[in-house]
Amino acid sequence: MVVGISRDSVQRLRRFGESRKVAVPLVSNPSGTVARLYDVRRRFGLGASRATYVIDREGVIRDAHHNELSLSGPARRALRRVEALPPAGTTRGAPG
Repeated sequence: MVVGISRDSVQRLRRFGESRKVAVPLVSNPSGTVARLYDVRRRFGLGASRATYVIDREGVIRDAHHNELSLSGPARRALRRVEALPPAGTTRGAPG
């Protein structure tokens, strides 16, 4: 599953998703809890940085990429990592 998470309001995310035809769910997290949990807050309270995480079905982070400039590079990398994950109900090697 792919999810976009932002501190923006539900209404703003809805407009953003519709205007750009975003094909994944967008989740509003105005409290910033998710940004704190994944350590993607910018210094001095300037919002959150862009980050991509690949998390397997067991909740193990298999890949993380932080990048402010490129969106397509991290997305392609994440897709490769997701495609390499073992099928549900199987295990293969250590995380990473």
